[in-house]
Amino acid sequence: MEEGPFKTAFESDPTGVLYQEFITYRITKNGMFTKEVVNRTFKKDGDYYDTSSHNPLFDTKPKTEVNK
Repeated sequence: MEEGPFKTAFESDPTGVLYQEFITYRITKNGMFTKEVVNRTFKKDGDYYDTSSHNPLFDTKPKTEVNK
């Protein structure tokens, strides 16, 4: 990863951080527009747990008479 604000945010000291979220919007190979979310929730003892979700939002391919 090259230098910049994105890299700085990922490498920053997590002291005092309660929650982080990274969101990516992507068009898949089959034309589906998706939202991918990765979360990190920090616990009081300094440990953390991660979760992720991938949600299809809509199909970007034009409708044809066959798939209407």
